[in-house]
Amino acid sequence: MVETVSVPVEWREHIHPRRGGVAGPEVVLDEDAAPRAREWERAARPIAEEMLEHERTVPELGKAVRAWLDGEPDPVGAAAVATVAIKHLQGIEGAAFLDAWALDHGLAFAACAVTEASSITLGPPPRRVTHGTGVIELVAYAGPGPRGWRGEIRRTTHDDHVTVSRWIAVDAVAKRLRALLAEAPEDEYRDAVARVSAHRGDDLSRCTASYLLPTETAWMDESLNDPSSARVLDHEHVVCSLSSAAHVERIGWIPPTPAVLGTLLDGLGADALPLLDQALRYPYSNADETRPIVRRAILEIPDERIFPTLLDRIGDKGGPAALQEAAERHPLHALRALAPQADNGTTLGLRAAGLLRGLLYAEPTLAEALPPGAVEAFLPRPAVPDGEELPGVLTGRPARSAKVDWADPALLPRILTRDRDRALPASATKCLLHLLAKKAPEVAAVREFCDRHSLAEFSWALFQRWYALGSPTRHNWALAQLGLIGDDTTVRRLSPLIRAWPGESAAGRAVAALDVLAAIGSDVALTHLFELTRRKKYNGLKGRAIEKIHEIAAARGITPDDLADRAVPDFGLDAQGTLVLDYGPRRFTVTFDQQLVPLVVEQSGKVRKSAPKPGPKDDPALASAAHALFTGLKKDLRTIADQEIKRLELAMIARRTWTPGDFHALFVTHPLLGHIVRRLVWIIDDGTSFRVAEDDTYADVDDELFAPAPDARIGIAHPLLLEDHLAAWVELFADYEILQPFEQLGRPFYRLTDDERAAHRLARVEGLVLPYGKAKGHSEGRRWEWLDANGEFAGGGLARRDPAGLYVVAALSPGLYYYMYGEGEDQEIKALWAGPGPFPSPKDTVPLGEVDPVTMSEAVHDLVRSAS
Repeated sequence: MVETVSVPVEWREHIHPRRGGVAGPEVVLDEDAAPRAREWERAARPIAEEMLEHERTVPELGKAVRAWLDGEPDPVGAAAVATVAIKHLQGIEGAAFLDAWALDHGLAFAACAVTEASSITLGPPPRRVTHGTGVIELVAYAGPGPRGWRGEIRRTTHDDHVTVSRWIAVDAVAKRLRALLAEAPEDEYRDAVARVSAHRGDDLSRCTASYLLPTETAWMDESLNDPSSARVLDHEHVVCSLSSAAHVERIGWIPPTPAVLGTLLDGLGADALPLLDQALRYPYSNADETRPIVRRAILEIPDERIFPTLLDRIGDKGGPAALQEAAERHPLHALRALAPQADNGTTLGLRAAGLLRGLLYAEPTLAEALPPGAVEAFLPRPAVPDGEELPGVLTGRPARSAKVDWADPALLPRILTRDRDRALPASATKCLLHLLAKKAPEVAAVREFCDRHSLAEFSWALFQRWYALGSPTRHNWALAQLGLIGDDTTVRRLSPLIRAWPGESAAGRAVAALDVLAAIGSDVALTHLFELTRRKKYNGLKGRAIEKIHEIAAARGITPDDLADRAVPDFGLDAQGTLVLDYGPRRFTVTFDQQLVPLVVEQSGKVRKSAPKPGPKDDPALASAAHALFTGLKKDLRTIADQEIKRLELAMIARRTWTPGDFHALFVTHPLLGHIVRRLVWIIDDGTSFRVAEDDTYADVDDELFAPAPDARIGIAHPLLLEDHLAAWVELFADYEILQPFEQLGRPFYRLTDDERAAHRLARVEGLVLPYGKAKGHSEGRRWEWLDANGEFAGGGLARRDPAGLYVVAALSPGLYYYMYGEGEDQEIKALWAGPGPFPSPKDTVPLGEVDPVTMSEAVHDLVRSAS
């Protein structure tokens, strides 16, 4: 079935009618006007005769004027005489000439005369006079005078910025004539096309002919190639002349009025959408008034393409309501357009998912129009009986409230009880909505009574629905409730949105979402919260994430670093750090490489980079669940693996240490981190180094069993601290083919000489030049700072703090503060010293030997490497 585009009824009286399209208001010729036009022609006759005899009058025009004055039906002459009357007589109505021509000679004649009138003007052409300044004067002549003073009859040129031909552009002439032609009998219309074709002699007349007879697509093709200045008609008329998709690409903007938009819908149908999309984005000064008109036009188009357009402008006033209306009016098109985008990790995908679920819950059979499984996740689940013995907080008749009434339980997944054999009735779900809106502590009882996964799915669907409705701030509880009944899946879905929102002018929403992660509080939630603290983009969000981490750590009585140690998820791995994927007849084991990239090992021992897709012999349910499990794991690890590896590298540089008990519990036996732990060399406070073997025992550099003392402190060994054992460790790791997660044993290090240890400045780095980008990168990283002792911005240098609180400061010239925005000059190290604070100049400096040797080595390493 071909769906047609409608024109709103109230717009039809304003449109520019076209043949075969929507009928506009009835237009009739004014028989009373025609005599007036004939009288004006008689009054203008002496002037026309004088002007046709002017030496510069174009001969073909003079001949045509003479023919018309002598009674011949010449449309060129008629147009010229009407132009003379309009310019030189008082009180003339151009529309009267149209009525007279049509009544006396027919519509085809009138169309020819109006087409010709568009390129006829009077008087001498403007004369270009250029001066040294480049100014161009346009000179014309006017006023009474001797015979011939009015000048000639001629064709309009591109220098005629003011022309008498403009009289045809008024609605009473051009638009009326177009309406009359649109309703003319077929033979009369064809006659008009044939005759007007002979009068398209220049770009002005071609433009007019294309407007009067828009069915002639080839005419518009030609007219669009003419200079845009070559028009007597307005831009509105040009836009209303379009009749093919190819024409649309040639138009830069459109007047967003019912007349124009209705005409585009009538003439182009769905092909008008690119112009409507453009109008929705165009920064009109009165955009709040024009956008509702444009959206009204878009809603009339039954086409999938309208949904990306409306989704993209969802933030505009009225945008959410328009998108919702579009989905309700064109559900199948909405389904096809939204399904590929739904829940793709973007804010647009979130809105698409909310709309999609609402459509499918209201009419599940719509899914039959799509391939099997395309929208499975958004369909209602199989019905289960209502639960009867409910917690008291979910009983009773819920009151009506605008705060929750928008969240219709019928459009949301049903919440299963803990045994998954019963579901909350609609009334209980409404009670829960009220509790969530109030952030009531009684929600805890609901969490205990209901299946947690089902509850989290309901929570996310509620959030999707709120977002699809434009995320109204008065219902912000729909975001906060994720923290009350969400789970780790909620965290994984929410984190990409938190990162995106600040770039979409929704930083406040991103900050509020941090509270959701904190409220969920799981290891996965804390890991994602930590990941946000390491983001360079959007410092406001990063700063708030850091504050939230400190708040959580303080509430638990530990440091943020200790919190990070305890927040690494195990992802359901077994004690050996592996995961079994059960496909039924086939089983695969997931393990990890030195970068925590998951690898899939077949039963034959073959290693794959990803889990195979379920095959026809596999158990459908088991294989599908196993494949989804691996896909989710791989997605999580893209964030967490790099984060944890960098965290351990920073722990090595910062000289962090742990008790043997914490080391064993947090690292050695951790199913995920164990894969990294066994690839590093560790060290205790007396200088003894060891590694963790495959069986989780400890071995020293001689590969002998080793057990640290109960009161020892264990850290990651920096190569500087391994002294004479470094070469032996390198050889042992090579023999065992152990690849390291970051540069440890092969890491360059720098040891100060005795003279340098006693000095207050490090001469070996002074004079090094750092490229601006690398210097700026250091300042934005986690190892260097560019804040002064008061926490204020200080771009004159880089500072690095050691574990004891001393700072290594490198003074830069000309300094980073000159180039906060954009690229800057290379930075020369003018001096390097150590002291109690990141001061902009040497103050209370100490001998460099008092600085932690690892901190000093890393500082020198960074600067030397960046300068090389």
